[in-house]
Amino acid sequence: MDELEKKAVIQEDKNLLDVHQAAELLDINEKELWGLVHRHKVLTHNIGGAFLRFKKSDIEELKNRWRIERDLFPKKERYFPHRSTVTQADRLERLIDFWHFNDFYIICSLLILALLYVIVSSQ
Repeated sequence: MDELEKKAVIQEDKNLLDVHQAAELLDINEKELWGLVHRHKVLTHNIGGAFLRFKKSDIEELKNRWRIERDLFPKKERYFPHRSTVTQADRLERLIDFWHFNDFYIICSLLILALLYVIVSSQ
């Protein structure tokens, strides 16, 4: 190998990551990375047919794609997260709520009934 080929190999080695380095860059463990490899979610490169390597640019692109998906499309929670703090209202609370939201209509109805009584009883 001449000097130029050695520099090219050294430069390529700097751009290639092993499983441990790639998992560390993605903030996942090696087992999860192997799962991604088996599901063909990560591009891989074999060196000498035996050593699995990842291009640093591919791993950084995947990490950026995950960050964008996480920020733009957050997972919806199936249940209200504070479900255990919400209790069923008892009858008094429901009556208070009913009065709070319908007090105007109740008072107007009572006034109309009182006026009708006065009109009917005066004849």
